[in-house]
Amino acid sequence: MATARREGVSGVLFHNITKHRIADLIPPECYRDLSNDYRASLKRNMRVMGRLREVLATFQAGGIPCIVLKGIALAELVYPSLAMRGMTDVDILVKKRDLFKADACLASLGYAPRDSTAEAAIHNPAGYLASLEYRKDAGSPLHLHVHWHTVNTSVPATMFIEGVDIHRLWENAAATDIAGSRAWMLRPEHLIIYLCEHALRVGHSFDRLILVCDIFFAVKAFENVIDWDFTAEESRRFGLSRLIFHGLSIVKHYTSLEIADGCIAKSRPSRISMGEKLFLRLQHSNRRIRGSSYFIYLAMNRRLSDKIRFIARTFFPPASILLQRIHRSDAEFSNVLYLLRIGGICSHVWGSLAHGRGKMSANP
Repeated sequence: MATARREGVSGVLFHNITKHRIADLIPPECYRDLSNDYRASLKRNMRVMGRLREVLATFQAGGIPCIVLKGIALAELVYPSLAMRGMTDVDILVKKRDLFKADACLASLGYAPRDSTAEAAIHNPAGYLASLEYRKDAGSPLHLHVHWHTVNTSVPATMFIEGVDIHRLWENAAATDIAGSRAWMLRPEHLIIYLCEHALRVGHSFDRLILVCDIFFAVKAFENVIDWDFTAEESRRFGLSRLIFHGLSIVKHYTSLEIADGCIAKSRPSRISMGEKLFLRLQHSNRRIRGSSYFIYLAMNRRLSDKIRFIARTFFPPASILLQRIHRSDAEFSNVLYLLRIGGICSHVWGSLAHGRGKMSANP
C-alpha cells in the first residue's frame, strides 16, 4: 500500500483489481485501504471539478481561452475512471497576452498567486519558470498553476525552449468539455510530447509510476487517431526528439503499450551519451531517481561550452527564478540563497546516490 501511494497509482491498482475480479488474491486489509483511497480520490476530484468549473466559466466569460494540461483533463478524458488519477493541483495554459486578464479573473474569485506576481513573473527569462501558483484559502481543494508556456522549470531548458512553438500548440488544440465547462486540450500528438517532456523534467525524471501511467493511458485513449509520423516530426520541430525517445522507451519497458519500434526509432538520437545510458539502466532496473534525467538535459547541450554554461545556470539561475522557486519576494534576495541552492542540490544528489545504492543492494 505504501508503495502504491508513493508511486501515485493506488487508484490504478484498485481499478484493475476490480476490473479483473482478483480481489480474493490480495489481503482483505489491503483491498479495504485501496478501496478507501479510491473513494477519497473520487470525492476529491469531484470537489476539484466543482471549483474548476467556476474558474473555467469565469475565463470563458472574460474571453480567455485556456488549455487544461494533465491532472483533471487526464482523469476525465484519458483514464478509464475519474478516480484513477489523483492530483495536487490543476494546470491550465493561457496565452501570455492574457495573463493579466486571467490574474484579474482569478482575483475576482478570491485566488491570489503565492510564489510571485503576474507583473514580475511575466518577465521571467525563456526556458525557466513560466507559471504562477494560485490558491484561494487553506480549505480550498483547488490549487491552480496558470502557465503561459508548456516548458516550466527552474533547471534551464534554454537548449530547446526556442524550438517549442507555443502558437502551434494553440493552433492545433481541440475544444472539449472539462469539468462541465468549455475548454481546450492539446491534440493527441502534442499531448504525448508534452507528457514526455513533463515526465523527464529534472524535478520528475519518471520518479513515480503515475507519470508512466499518464502516457500509457493517453496513448491508449487516442491510439486510433495518433499519427506517429506526425509525432516524430513535431518532436524534431520542437527539439524534443530525445525526450520522446526516452519517454516512450521507458513507458514501453514498464507496460504492455504497443508502440511500433519504428516509431520510437525515428526519434532516436544519433548518439546516446554515457549519462543517458546510465539513466536508462537506472530506469530499467526500477531505480527511478528524481533528478537523474539531468543526464539527458546535459546531453541536449552539445558543445562543451554549452554544457559548462548549463551546469553553471543550474546552480546559479536568474534571481527572479530563484526567488519564485522558493516563494520569496525581491526584498528577501540575498546571495546566501545561492549557497542554500548549491547545498540543496548537493544534498539531493547525495541522497539519490544513497537511494540508488540501497535499491541496488536490495535487487542484486
